[in-house]
Amino acid sequence: MANWIEASPLDRRQIVESWLTKFSAALEEKRYAAVAAMMHPDGYWRDLLTFEWLFKVLHGPGEVEAWLRKAFDPKPARNFRLESDPTVGAIGDHPQTLEFFFRFETAIASGRGYARLVPDPASPATVQVCTFLTAMQELKSFPEKRGKNRPHDDLRVTSTQTENWLDRRRAAAQFKDKDPDVIIIGGGQSGLMMAARLGQLGVDTLVVEKTEHIGDVWRNRYHSLQLHNEICMNHFAYLPFPDTWPVFIPKDKLADWLAFYAEAMEVNVWTKTAFLGGEYNGSDRHWTVRLRTSDGAVRTMRPRHIVLAAGVSGIPNIPRFEGAGEFDGPILHSSSPIDGLDVKGKSVLVVGAGTSAHDLAQNLYFRGANVTMLQRSSITVVSLYPSSVRPYELYRQNDGVRPIEDTDLIAASVPYPLFARLQRPLSHQMAEDDKELLDGLRKVGFLLDNGEDDTGYFLKLLRYQAGYYLNIGASDLIVAGKIKLKPGVDIKRLAARKVVFTDGSALDADIVVLATGYKPLQEAVRSMLGAAVADRVGPIWGIGKDGELNNMYGQTAQPGFYVTGGGLPGARAYSRYTALLIKADLEGLRPHRDSSLPTADRSMDWQQPEYAQL
Repeated sequence: MANWIEASPLDRRQIVESWLTKFSAALEEKRYAAVAAMMHPDGYWRDLLTFEWLFKVLHGPGEVEAWLRKAFDPKPARNFRLESDPTVGAIGDHPQTLEFFFRFETAIASGRGYARLVPDPASPATVQVCTFLTAMQELKSFPEKRGKNRPHDDLRVTSTQTENWLDRRRAAAQFKDKDPDVIIIGGGQSGLMMAARLGQLGVDTLVVEKTEHIGDVWRNRYHSLQLHNEICMNHFAYLPFPDTWPVFIPKDKLADWLAFYAEAMEVNVWTKTAFLGGEYNGSDRHWTVRLRTSDGAVRTMRPRHIVLAAGVSGIPNIPRFEGAGEFDGPILHSSSPIDGLDVKGKSVLVVGAGTSAHDLAQNLYFRGANVTMLQRSSITVVSLYPSSVRPYELYRQNDGVRPIEDTDLIAASVPYPLFARLQRPLSHQMAEDDKELLDGLRKVGFLLDNGEDDTGYFLKLLRYQAGYYLNIGASDLIVAGKIKLKPGVDIKRLAARKVVFTDGSALDADIVVLATGYKPLQEAVRSMLGAAVADRVGPIWGIGKDGELNNMYGQTAQPGFYVTGGGLPGARAYSRYTALLIKADLEGLRPHRDSSLPTADRSMDWQQPEYAQL
């Protein structure tokens, strides 16, 4: 067994450089069986756009060899080289890994990667690759306008330029005499980072946002909301948060940052603008879309691409209850304004037990309401500390130590199927850490689970962004009986001031809050672009059998249509690849997809529940 901890930096470097030289030579000579033999039998290769303009996960030498024979010949990569000194790490069953960043190039792009070497189980004196990531970073002919490529105005007296920066910004944002190449639906963090990426590639982009101000997507949410994951995960592309900011960002602080970010990154945003619909013309590869602008007028535009940036929360899921018309009080979805309700001394039923349900129940309790939580199915609960931070310890360790782009690359080098395997023992450790909290919840009848495949809360996030709660106090209130619990039943019917449950019991209630989540995002596509497009795109979000997220960030089966979102980390890391796909298409660097393509078949390992948030 190699002891890389005790090896010198020079010895580690020589091991890696020797491996890279052998690997690169085998690829160049198209000895794909030899390349595959350099993979650990349980190894993974993940590729982001480099060879097939796809996100691809290969597991084991057999899959790697077959894929290389198909994908590598028409689009070879070369010049694999070590970027910086290797480090020693660990992953899964491998107590020591030799890890390193590397660079490479194809005919049209430069790439970066991250690899982990482990001893060959059949010959410990040699090494094999355990995880291998190759990712497109830049199109050679179209580098980002940053660093040495930043804009350079001509300030000489002889310059004939009469417009200043403000003149150009105003003209760019108005799109008076031209249409944008890309329209992004949604001006939250996902839409703004996507537009910023495209802007640095010189792509004319317009973001349409239905609210009155940039940031209202956060500003208008319930009063007590703060992010539940730490700031280290949530930096924006190009502009990380100041190191004076709090660990958990309040919603209004984040809302103001969105407005600042849009201005700083020169993003063209039309607020108070509704997307009314659109049709795709396969013959000229353009969309015809209709927008209702802030003055009430309808503007028709013809972009090449549409990006849906509405997170993974589409249309609010509002179940229908018998007798709802008889109920003598407000029935509100969690997405509705709730802060203005007079709740002091009133009986409030919160339907649901996910994150929003817990946050709202806690908020309502502290505002003087008598709160009951209706829990219809089990969820996963973890403590904020120490448990909830364990899955993103990589970001905590590297925050302020290395660029967030590097940390994103390390994270991307662990494919979702491997990540799921790693989460099982980690979730058991988290449950042991939280034993006192979980035992207290069980004692009052709270329904708990550890995920459908015993992988804990983080895989629930990746599968459907629901079914879990990171405890910031509501669980303690439930254990103490301050928030009452009604588990394992549903609503049978409503009466004037009463909720009758399926077990025959009843609750006097003045207000009902539906924390019942959202319909699948595919339904939002259906409402915006029609049934044919929605059916062609298929389900959105969740880990598919191909090991990647369904219809997120990459080209969907609908030409010219993309979906981005999934929280701040995903929006930041993967907007790079969506932008590269769009730029490459606009410049004719990749084949376009025919509009007659059949419905997408991205079979999922899980079924989207009717209630996305229970």
